[in-house]
Amino acid sequence: MKIQKLIIVILTAGFVLTGLASCGRKQVRSMRSTGEKQVVMVEELKLSDLNEYITVSGKLEGSNDVLMVSETTGRILKLYKKLGDRIAKGERIGSTDNDVYRIQLDQAEAAKLAAESSFENARLNLAASENLYQKTSISAAEYNAAKAAFKAAKAGLDGATAGWEAARRNYNNSFLVSPADGVIAKLMALEGQYITYGSQIAYIANNSSLVIKTGVGESQISKLKQGQSAEISVNGAAQSTRGIISGVGLRPLPGAANYSLEIRILDSRGLQPGMVATARILSGTVKNQLFTSINNIFKEYDRYYVYTVNNANQAVRKEIKTGKVIGENVVILSGLSAGEKIVTTGAENLEDGISVEIRR
Repeated sequence: MKIQKLIIVILTAGFVLTGLASCGRKQVRSMRSTGEKQVVMVEELKLSDLNEYITVSGKLEGSNDVLMVSETTGRILKLYKKLGDRIAKGERIGSTDNDVYRIQLDQAEAAKLAAESSFENARLNLAASENLYQKTSISAAEYNAAKAAFKAAKAGLDGATAGWEAARRNYNNSFLVSPADGVIAKLMALEGQYITYGSQIAYIANNSSLVIKTGVGESQISKLKQGQSAEISVNGAAQSTRGIISGVGLRPLPGAANYSLEIRILDSRGLQPGMVATARILSGTVKNQLFTSINNIFKEYDRYYVYTVNNANQAVRKEIKTGKVIGENVVILSGLSAGEKIVTTGAENLEDGISVEIRR
């Protein structure tokens, strides 16, 4: 039963296609008999230059975007910034429970002051001992003892200073400080959250200088170089903007055949990181060629043809040899000459020799 239904469907489809083709032929025969003309639109072929472009897409990123991570351990007490806020390098996003670090810093500062005092006393004692030793007022043993005390005081001061630096760094790290200028594009931290060293805090994006980071194939990379101009269009943006190639990869990306490509946006007003952008880069120009849209060319078996209109306003079918496809255009190697009128609209029902009416 299923086989019978399938046969019926196939036969029905065949009848429909045959009917459509028959209708087309009947329409052409009717036009021939009544003298009615087929309405077409044409373009005049001329020798001109055809630009070739490389088109790539990618998301906009800040040129120096930074993933901020925690450099301390503790519970977040307060967040001073929220998603979308602008922040400067060194400005605090939040703070953690840092009482222990503050106490350690106070202790380190006291130890450093004590070490500085001891060092100053040892320095003065050494200077006095050296003067007395030169006058032979003290023995060599006493002088050497003063030198040893000075070295010990110096070592103590160096150790206390290092301890103070470590305590100060730990205390400063307890405040979540932005490492770069930009906008908080993603905020992963929450008030009350317990974080450890390396926990992700925020993604800082610099939208004042945006780039597209993408990739191109090995057939395209040789046509690109730093400084080349690019036309940038962004989803949702009313107008396109300009950019330049700021980086070209010398080796393929790991595990891929593509080479990395970076394009810097020259004017990023109204644009934000994360927007999808398309860049069109001029990669070459074919000089002094005949070409037409690929939509104007028909294929029959392995042959290509177009319809032209002669001086008597008759359709003329011409077989052509095609060349390189560039974008939506095809280079015509032979079969047509400059000045001929090629049909761009209305060619579907044309036959060789039928009368046509050209519409502008």
